[in-house]
Amino acid sequence: MKAEIKAVKPRIWNFEVVKGKNAWEEVVECARLSNVPKIIEDEIVFLMMIENDYGSILEHIGIKFNIQMSKGCALELLEHRIASHSAASTRYSDANKMIQGRESVYEIIMPWEYLSLPENDPKRVSFLRSVKRDIETYQYELKELGARRESARYNLPFAHAAGIYHYTINLRSLLNFFGLRLCVRASDEIRSVAAQLYFELLKVLPNVRGLVGCRGFALAVCLENNVTGVRKGKPLSGYSPCLFRNPKSDIYIATKKEIRKGLVLQKFNLEKAIKTQTKIFKKWAAWEG
Repeated sequence: MKAEIKAVKPRIWNFEVVKGKNAWEEVVECARLSNVPKIIEDEIVFLMMIENDYGSILEHIGIKFNIQMSKGCALELLEHRIASHSAASTRYSDANKMIQGRESVYEIIMPWEYLSLPENDPKRVSFLRSVKRDIETYQYELKELGARRESARYNLPFAHAAGIYHYTINLRSLLNFFGLRLCVRASDEIRSVAAQLYFELLKVLPNVRGLVGCRGFALAVCLENNVTGVRKGKPLSGYSPCLFRNPKSDIYIATKKEIRKGLVLQKFNLEKAIKTQTKIFKKWAAWEG
């Protein structure tokens, strides 16, 4: 027998900011407890908490969402430990019926490197053949031989889209997640997840626009010193180029080491940087690069 396989994109759904568009007001209320002057407008206080990295106060904003990604890449998501998650189980459910009401197929995340190739490309063909073989071993050999699901699932491939979680995180931790995972050095799949979450957050809290992005954008200094192929040297083939690496550009962001060596900074075009960043984030969110 043959298993039916369907390539899907990593996806976010049921995104919610607790208290919705008014969630930021709680941060302001807490900031006032530290005697932030009332003369400063509420929204400016909230943005100041983000821009000045007064992070603990941002923990009062809770964010919830559902997510599906490859089981392998889900391990990267779970590295962000100041969060809570509940997972779909391959121990008690058949791996092709992970989401109730969905088709009874094995959903996989195909790496963008292969997805962008023609269907007959040897790398893409080899990848699908290997994934299919592992899934069929799980479904039609091990399970039919009487193996328990919890043992048979060890044969499921890294690409299997069984990383399905209900996730709860606070704004401080989410901004940290953005800083690390909206960087071009992050893996394609988790960049897609981060970009999707970025746009979902802006729908509810549009006032954070211009303060959120990779660490270099958010901090106005890049911490990726001396990274060949990213911050210096020829850009790596197949990887998204860093938007802020060109010293002649008006959206150049210097590295920490360059600033310590006395680099003189030029005026930064923030609005252009936001637009440029938004354009590439849309590609990542759509699983198009």
